[in-house]
Amino acid sequence: MASAINGTNIVLYEYESNAIYYFNGGVSEGSISGTPYYQMSRTQITGTPTNFTRSADGEIACFITDIGDPNMATIPSGIWVFKNYMSITDNVTGGPNFAIVLYKYNGSSLTFIASSDSHTLTSTSATLYTTNITVPTTTLTSTDRIVVKFIILGAGSRTITLYTQGNNSAFVTSSFALGTPMGASTSCSFDVTTDQVEVTSSNSAWFRQYKNDISTWKVSCDGFIALKGYSYLALMQKQLNRESIAVKFSINNDNGDGSGTYGYSIISGTANITSLSLSAPVEGTSTYSLSLQGTGAYSISGTQVIDGGTAVSTSGVTSAPFIASGGEYTITFVGGIGKALISLTRGGIEVRTINTSGAPTGEDVTFNSLTGVLTFARALEADEFVRATFS
Repeated sequence: MASAINGTNIVLYEYESNAIYYFNGGVSEGSISGTPYYQMSRTQITGTPTNFTRSADGEIACFITDIGDPNMATIPSGIWVFKNYMSITDNVTGGPNFAIVLYKYNGSSLTFIASSDSHTLTSTSATLYTTNITVPTTTLTSTDRIVVKFIILGAGSRTITLYTQGNNSAFVTSSFALGTPMGASTSCSFDVTTDQVEVTSSNSAWFRQYKNDISTWKVSCDGFIALKGYSYLALMQKQLNRESIAVKFSINNDNGDGSGTYGYSIISGTANITSLSLSAPVEGTSTYSLSLQGTGAYSISGTQVIDGGTAVSTSGVTSAPFIASGGEYTITFVGGIGKALISLTRGGIEVRTINTSGAPTGEDVTFNSLTGVLTFARALEADEFVRATFS
């Protein structure tokens, strides 16, 4: 059995009713059957524009999600709304048009999911088009990726351009209901109580008897840090607006040596912020304390503490351990490519500032999600233990 059960972090999520994927034409995802594919990611790249052209009917560009994305059991039924800029040279005579086709990819073959109606091009200049696809409920495996193909029809000898990145970004609002990580804590507690109703009777043999009634759960967080794009003001605003938040309480069923043999268990639910306090020590790092009242039932997923347990990725939260040889300034986490680094411990101490660009300073780090490279300002010591948590 595991010799240690460590509550390594709690992650709070802001509700995002529909996940948005961006078509990043400047990021190659390799090729499938000789056809080049480009990145379809929940992270938008706003740098140099990357456009695609075609002067005949057929595929103008193909996109695929990163490995491990979406990591869902199903695609919920709903409308996928695509927004993209296109143009055509010379004229629009004859009604040149395009269509969008959606697939899933299991690593060896594509499976058709749904397609749009053809959409007629109306201008020779870059024009924004909105295209809908009605997507049925579709079963996925944890390793399935999503593929989108843009198809040109009726081009003739004219050149059609599909624009991505820069000022003419292309994206789709999917039917995936995902949350955006907004904060994490390394010191937290999860408490659940169940009211008892006495049912003692003359048949109780001189002992009181009870039955379970209504359950209540709550979470307390100390040393809470807000993640990129959020602050204590945002949390205060959520409390002021009476908004609920999603909570994922991550338990590392460790075997005591940091190898993570027994994997993670995740307790998930919806909670209300009941109290929020800010600590700002002199020349110290500001942290927040939160009290959360659960509303409705919570759920449990992932592995359990049993011999032979295996590491899992649950609801997009994964953990990666690393033991340093000594002197390293960088670590490459292949499993972190295309993901957000939401928590990092170094020698058991939480790293407070995780940059996404630039050179780190002091105790800060910089993580490049495109390459999975984590960079430290101070070299790692021999046998120093690092644990990264991604979402």
